[in-house]
Amino acid sequence: MANPQRKRLLIVKGSFEHFGGGERDLINNLEAWSKHFDLSLATLHPNKELIEKLKELKIPLFSPVSDWSYSRGIFSEIFARSSRNASKKWYSMLYLTKQGVGLNTLFSNIDAVNITTGMASLEILPLIPNNIPIHTHMLEPNRGLHSNDLHFDVDGTPKQNLKLTNLLLSKQRKIDEKLVALASKRGEISGNSKNTCDRIKQVYDVESNYLYPSINTNLWPIKPTKDEDWGSVKKEFNLIKNKYVITIGHAIFAKGLWETITKLSNSNLQIVQIGGGVNEKHKEHARKNNVELKALPRVSQAAIRALMRNAKAMVSNAINEPFGLTPPEAYFVDCPVIVSNQGGFRETVVDGETGRLMDEGDDWISAIDEGDKNRKKWSKAGREHIKEIDLTPETQARKLFELFTPYFEEE
Repeated sequence: MANPQRKRLLIVKGSFEHFGGGERDLINNLEAWSKHFDLSLATLHPNKELIEKLKELKIPLFSPVSDWSYSRGIFSEIFARSSRNASKKWYSMLYLTKQGVGLNTLFSNIDAVNITTGMASLEILPLIPNNIPIHTHMLEPNRGLHSNDLHFDVDGTPKQNLKLTNLLLSKQRKIDEKLVALASKRGEISGNSKNTCDRIKQVYDVESNYLYPSINTNLWPIKPTKDEDWGSVKKEFNLIKNKYVITIGHAIFAKGLWETITKLSNSNLQIVQIGGGVNEKHKEHARKNNVELKALPRVSQAAIRALMRNAKAMVSNAINEPFGLTPPEAYFVDCPVIVSNQGGFRETVVDGETGRLMDEGDDWISAIDEGDKNRKKWSKAGREHIKEIDLTPETQARKLFELFTPYFEEE
């Protein structure tokens, strides 16, 4: 008997301009998804990494004639220009894309749409024909609109009056709420963690299931590879094995670098930061706390592995991280995990068994020493924990296909 026709899935992500964890996770999953679907991808702003991966997998890309970018500034916020401009860009793509074929033609030849949230993603919703099922993968409720975490300077002081900020964002917030309500009517919404599902309910009063991100274990081999070259890395950045901790994430207040510096005051541990964003305020704060802060440039995957394997610990004071892939990654390179007891960290870290979840007032320096003594034991337990919650791209792809199966069976 002939095999049933493969289903055609359009992947939507508003922008890859900011190449963060959500964007990396999506690219990481494309190969596994392609085993279940014939894929195409639409975005308002592709980047080099995405284009290269799509070419490798022979997945068609659809993007506007000119890329969309986020509109910054007070008037842009008041008038919701970014969202409005994104809606206009998506509308223009109905008839013409940089690749020629418009989305209207594509919509007549696909079976389902998967939207990964982020800047400019949900604005496509009103344009998708009603007969096409939609799954929305929400990485987190828009943090800039529904919490104050992103409205603080790096030292935790408000960038401007928070009441005024919330007032200025009211129009954008209403647009976001309407789009999420529409998404919930068009199909399933999945958070990227149980923690995110709780936030979706709290913010939007919408029920959701969770669909975890994935980790590509090929990128995190347990044994060091030749290309890691710790000798060159330590020489280039003037590091000594076990005399530094590593923290990963852009140095905004919500990622916790400021607090990490405070916690490690006078510890004789260097802080190696990867992710950009370090400014003079961070450097002055480090000097006052007698901490050497090393903000590294963008480095290769192999260099990151070398840095993590030889660090005393991976640390993070991130505020309500929606999921956080750094603890699972650290387990595979035997790097002890010491993180704040918040958000998705509670799902990937088992306190005292795979790492430490730190509450206010806990001693981070002692916890780092504890982690160093237990690095092999904790990392092994961490890998077993990750196996249990199953973060493989193949599992995520299968679960995504299963989400759409009821709609396919109705055809």
